[in-house]
Amino acid sequence: MDSFEIGFVGLGAMGQAIVSRLLKAGYPLTVYDVSKDAIKLAVKSGARRASDLKQLGTSKKLVFISVSHADITEQVICEQQGLLDSMSAGGIIVDLGTMPRGQCQTLAKAAINKGKVFLDAPISGSTPWAETGRLAMMVGGDEPSFKKVLPILNSFADKVHYLGESGEGQLLKLCHQLTFAATLNGIAEAIALAGRSGHQADTVLKVLSDCVAPNHVIDFMLPRAKEQRFDQGQGSLKLVQKDMLAVLQTARESGIKLPLAEVLSSYMTQAMQEGWDESDLFALVDMARDEFYSND
Repeated sequence: MDSFEIGFVGLGAMGQAIVSRLLKAGYPLTVYDVSKDAIKLAVKSGARRASDLKQLGTSKKLVFISVSHADITEQVICEQQGLLDSMSAGGIIVDLGTMPRGQCQTLAKAAINKGKVFLDAPISGSTPWAETGRLAMMVGGDEPSFKKVLPILNSFADKVHYLGESGEGQLLKLCHQLTFAATLNGIAEAIALAGRSGHQADTVLKVLSDCVAPNHVIDFMLPRAKEQRFDQGQGSLKLVQKDMLAVLQTARESGIKLPLAEVLSSYMTQAMQEGWDESDLFALVDMARDEFYSND
């Protein structure tokens, strides 16, 4: 897009980092936040101040939203004198937050009804990644609009994935959150279990960093991802099921409960009972898919 003034709503730590990147890239910015101190900080970096959402949205072709909750995002967009009322016709709203896919699709329809465009563009990465322009982004919505703003997105995100219609960016962000929470919970239980025998957390993490999990699981899975099924019939699933039973026995001996390990062990025991005993570990993907389709 040609150079023009951009609006930005939400000046928390992540928002401030992204604003700084946009300003350094030469994009004029008008900012708004409920916190006066946050606005002062952004203005000090070179942004212009808006007194309210109406002033921020007026005559803007592009506005970013970076707030902590989906309901706040909806208010910013849909409330009277919000972005849908104040932005120029054809204006593009880019939401950097995370929300349920259905709510996202509802906002996209509301934008269309007002002659605007809504792109869901949730991000993955911490504030230091934002400061150095290394965020990952998952985008859903109107593709021509996405292509227009892509050079601007690249000023703070170097891994941008366009995923199709509205809501698909949110869907993949939620997949990330599921993966992140499950991985973190698994590591947390591993640290707790090892700690019962006196091992420090840094020892556990250093050992895990040299093992398959969590660093290399995707490396193993990617070559199989284009196949119809992940299962290669190598019989490793029953070995992992045996190991999960050993994990639970050790946990009982240590006097500690591991809720995630109990769920995983139960799931794998069920798999053995349902005939997956000669499958390999990556058959867990096929099992999850089959479970989904059986309930469809």
